[in-house]
Amino acid sequence: MDEVSSLVQQGCLDIWIDEIVPCLKDTETGALKDTVVFKIESRSYLKKFKKSNGWHINWNEVPRDVEVYALALLDSNEIQGLVGLRNDRDADAVYLHWACTAPHNNKHDFGQQKYEGVGGHLFAIAVDKSLQWGHGGAVFGFAANEELLRHYLKMFKGLYLGVLHQYHFWIPEEQAKKLLEVYNYEWN
Repeated sequence: MDEVSSLVQQGCLDIWIDEIVPCLKDTETGALKDTVVFKIESRSYLKKFKKSNGWHINWNEVPRDVEVYALALLDSNEIQGLVGLRNDRDADAVYLHWACTAPHNNKHDFGQQKYEGVGGHLFAIAVDKSLQWGHGGAVFGFAANEELLRHYLKMFKGLYLGVLHQYHFWIPEEQAKKLLEVYNYEWN
């Protein structure tokens, strides 16, 4: 197994949280756009979200026990980001396996950004699922590097664990629930 495939199996977060806004914010007009979240059930549908077209990984290769959710615009269903989540009963939390903005929202890799707020929404979806799965909102993950680790700890008042991974972080229940006070989206 090559390094990229291994990373897809393990999971890793390399998404930046740009702005905490209740809906997605159009970077040209400043208009707020309502969003919807839905679970992607079909692995064949995930084949179109691949590393070669800007989605960081081949999403159809994430482990079968990772559920993939899409954040989309309510009015058009155009997908703005994906998040992979695992219900980790042993940790009594949701494992944030991977999160990725659509290429047109990724200014770090592509120099442009259509909508702000995608990254924060993806973390909020993880918190929401943590509550639904009975974990009180607790979320954890592995940042891709030290800079992102510090970013997540600052943005979400998270805790550094460093137990399972060099950049292992935890967002406690109370801090995580504060995200849901900000973000508005519908479940479909």
